[in-house]
Amino acid sequence: MGELLERQTNMPLAIVVAMGQNNVIGKGNGLPWRLSDDLKWFKQNTLGKPTIMGHNTYRSIGRALPGRDNVVITHQADVAYKDVTIAHDLEDAITIAEAFALARQVQEICIIGGGEIYRQALPLVKKIYLTRVAVEIDGDVFFPALDPEQWEEERVKDLKSDEKNDHDAIFSILTRRPEHFDIAD
Repeated sequence: MGELLERQTNMPLAIVVAMGQNNVIGKGNGLPWRLSDDLKWFKQNTLGKPTIMGHNTYRSIGRALPGRDNVVITHQADVAYKDVTIAHDLEDAITIAEAFALARQVQEICIIGGGEIYRQALPLVKKIYLTRVAVEIDGDVFFPALDPEQWEEERVKDLKSDEKNDHDAIFSILTRRPEHFDIAD
């Protein structure tokens, strides 16, 4: 991962994720819940920004996300999708996303999944847009454990379950404490 320290812009990277109390983020290549308000929160925090995702995340969405530059990481050769730029590892994806961000004059790149991409990117991010879903749920994809000492949390909104939202949830923004961030600004 040392190569990532040589990036030219050090554009801030952020993770956008919804997870259950047991860190589940996915099941069967999809989300394990229905949360309409979380989809709105996701859109609010990613619209206009470059998004980086893994191949399985892209396939679960089924299309490029409109209003965003979509960068998909895959190890497969000869893969092409409409309105998507392909990268073969996280370093390439960040370099591509930085070029999009500079061209569009936006100040953040969003990492939107899945589990392995989150694991690789977590040491590099300064911010997490977190939806903490108030449920322990069965799943097959997990978010890495967060060290609460490294993060300051700003609670943005509480969500109560209703006809459009299966579970209660809390929307928060986690910001990495500066003493726990190794990449120079």
